[in-house]
Amino acid sequence: MAPLNPLLDPTTTRPPTSLDQSTSIPRQTLLFNNFQPSTWLLAAAALQGTLTWLFPSAFRFTVISALLILLYRATDVFLMMYGVKRNPAMDGVIREKFSAQIPFADGSFGDRPSRDKVAVIMLGSKSNHPLGIFSPGYQKVAQLYADMVADLEANRDEYSYLTSTRWVSNTDPAINASREIMTIFYFRSLEGVHKFAHGPIHRKGWDWWSRNSKEHPEISICHEVYEADAGRWENVYLNYRPMGLASARFPIAQTGGQKEGEGGGEKQWISAIVDASKANMKSSKARLGWGSH
Repeated sequence: MAPLNPLLDPTTTRPPTSLDQSTSIPRQTLLFNNFQPSTWLLAAAALQGTLTWLFPSAFRFTVISALLILLYRATDVFLMMYGVKRNPAMDGVIREKFSAQIPFADGSFGDRPSRDKVAVIMLGSKSNHPLGIFSPGYQKVAQLYADMVADLEANRDEYSYLTSTRWVSNTDPAINASREIMTIFYFRSLEGVHKFAHGPIHRKGWDWWSRNSKEHPEISICHEVYEADAGRWENVYLNYRPMGLASARFPIAQTGGQKEGEGGGEKQWISAIVDASKANMKSSKARLGWGSH
């Protein structure tokens, strides 16, 4: 079988975390999803009505400004549709068929897909409080979550942590409560997951929840944990931004056993992304390492 072909060159840029602005859920998204859409529309209508009442002469200005903004956005859409303007939604999209695989320590991928096992923990939370994410209890949960992610990032090797992706639920009922937020964390093994779970930072959050859960019945939390052995997982992406396991970057071992910063060179990271358009990665069975058909 032909060697797996990485699509991206090694980089000295460290992998982003789920708390980075580039990869985390935007604050405006969390804020917008914290209340019903009708609440925001009513708030906007009330604001415009108040301004018109206080400043009657500004009525034309507020209406015309709203129409101009709508016209600008409509024009923007048409310019992107016909290729006159760059479409920012395509930034970071890899316009090829690719898969995420785990490399060797030297940054090579060999010729066997799904060579290692992978563990996943799905961590979800939701505030059913009328204030949603602004409730005091949920603010504490959010801070404990941030501390846990910082611990994961600081101890990647110890926990065998790889990467994570965050999601906002689109299936919550349309009631005045914030939407569920879920983070999918990827590890090399279930042992790493358990080591993290029993570490001091996660234990701190665990203990807080054990003491305070009865006082906060409006806060929902959950987790699901899975481990897939070698040859029992695969993935494929087409015209996609790196997400899930594809967002992982792996440190390339220095020659001669040198550590980061030794030997005058910067630490390099290799992306998990490999070409999936060739026969050795084209089918699901091939990506599972079961064969090419």
